[in-house]
Amino acid sequence: MALTTAPFKFLGFRRSLLTLSPYFLVKFQHSVSADTFKAVKCRDEDCDDFLPWLEKKAGMEISSVLSIGISKYGRSLFASKNIEAGDCPLKVPFHVQISPDNMLPEIKSLIGDEVGHTAKLAVVILHEQRKGQDSEWAPYISRLPKPGDMHSTIFWSDDELEMIRQSPVFQDTVYHRAQIRQNYLAIKPALDSFPEIFDGVTFDDFRYAYGSVSSRAWGSVKGLSLIPFADFLNHDGTSQSVVLTDEYRQISEVVADRNYIPGDEVLIRYGKFPNSVLLLDFGFTVPFNIYDEVWIQFDIPDHDHLRELKLDLLHRYWLRKIKDASFSSSGGSFLMKKVRSSRGKGKGIPQSLRAFARV
Repeated sequence: MALTTAPFKFLGFRRSLLTLSPYFLVKFQHSVSADTFKAVKCRDEDCDDFLPWLEKKAGMEISSVLSIGISKYGRSLFASKNIEAGDCPLKVPFHVQISPDNMLPEIKSLIGDEVGHTAKLAVVILHEQRKGQDSEWAPYISRLPKPGDMHSTIFWSDDELEMIRQSPVFQDTVYHRAQIRQNYLAIKPALDSFPEIFDGVTFDDFRYAYGSVSSRAWGSVKGLSLIPFADFLNHDGTSQSVVLTDEYRQISEVVADRNYIPGDEVLIRYGKFPNSVLLLDFGFTVPFNIYDEVWIQFDIPDHDHLRELKLDLLHRYWLRKIKDASFSSSGGSFLMKKVRSSRGKGKGIPQSLRAFARV
């Protein structure tokens, strides 16, 4: 692999550190047993034309060792040949990635800076959807998840959300919903200015496009980018493989962290996310999540004349008894992050590359 010293930037994103009740961890958990990653169907006939289309558009080979198939969690990528740790099973050039830069200039000029990258990219998705088969991105857009396949909590019904009212995920979902609506109201005048394109677009349409972007895009030098083919990869929190971006070569790629044989599902890590973030942003959780975190809330009001003493006692005695945990405190709130060791798999990822966290 050719390595460069071109500049890289890591893009981090704010994530609330939340917890879920055991019921919801069971209801939405993904199994990480070996059988989980075996294909239900190694070939998805509906996608036979997808990789040839993308490679023709890219003008280069994207992958010779991966095929699109169906696992128990939906569309996935599987090894079609042996892959060894350290191999690069896919490379996707920048010019076949979709970013806010794909927005028509006349539309972009009507959208203010207060609108974030996710909302802008959602507008691009809406535009391409309205074009139907006339869109240059039709083979990709048509294979985005349907609304019924979106399980992030932003799509839950009020009755479903009520069941997690006691979880901080409830409040974070309410906040995200309000943020999406605020973005919709901000971009609606621009949409209304182009009725020939966006006539009939509703808030639900925008929320679906917004959810598609927030669950599939990666941070990039252009703010956010959807990376066709790479976003068929599913999440394994123990994986050391991530999407890497090389600005010098203008490509995004993945380096395998383990060996795969034909029929194995190839996996990456979306980020070091606790289950609360996985459920909020992607609609699933994983058992034994090594990055899980939990808020412990102590009600120690400012007017309590023993406040300082109580905080001091918590730090000096109670917190010390919990092993393998790191703490930060602000007022009466303490964050406990349980740390579990994980066995390393495969070869290391070159240090001269930087990972771009999936949003």
